[in-house]
Amino acid sequence: QIQNVSELLQRWHADVLEFLRKDAPKIIVVLLVAFIMVQLLHMVTRRLIAFSQREARTGPRSQQLRTLASVVNGVGLFVILFVAAMQILPVVGINMGPLLASAGVAGLAIGFGAQTLVKDVINGFFILMENQYDVGDVVKVAGVTGTVEYMTLRRTVLRDADGTLHTIPNSQIAIVSNMTRDWTQTALHIAVSYREDTDRVIALLKEVGKE
Repeated sequence: QIQNVSELLQRWHADVLEFLRKDAPKIIVVLLVAFIMVQLLHMVTRRLIAFSQREARTGPRSQQLRTLASVVNGVGLFVILFVAAMQILPVVGINMGPLLASAGVAGLAIGFGAQTLVKDVINGFFILMENQYDVGDVVKVAGVTGTVEYMTLRRTVLRDADGTLHTIPNSQIAIVSNMTRDWTQTALHIAVSYREDTDRVIALLKEVGKE
């Protein structure tokens, strides 16, 4: 019995030495590369956040940039960790076939249940990237008109003229009518007596409009 224990310890010792000689360096390299990639990702997102803080003083896109920075950081971190796990798990003897099959089935089920959420995020991403509207713009989306108070990848929050707050999922936004961007015009009907001098009326209207 003592001899069996000794042989078992010897085999364990040999396995540990083999692991340290062949597999441990691979795992260390993968972890080192993942660490470097995460640091680069954090550096990029910090630059975006710093730029958004400067934009807060000079432009209206600060919230959009912060939202994009959080999305880039979250998605990038997930991809880096997923790829690193796919490289490490086979080294330690874990068969990835059943895990990937199970993940595929689970992902398919989650995808069917979260179609609207995915559509919200995708549509919100293009709204931010294309700069269709900013916080503070007066827009008409999904049949609602109001001032944009808050926007994320999933939803847009509008405040209408009555003070009502409307929360609109981005998947419901098909047409955006921006009444603030660049320039707008308003048609006014002014009743004037027939006896008035039209040149004087037009000059007075221009003066009022300038004020």
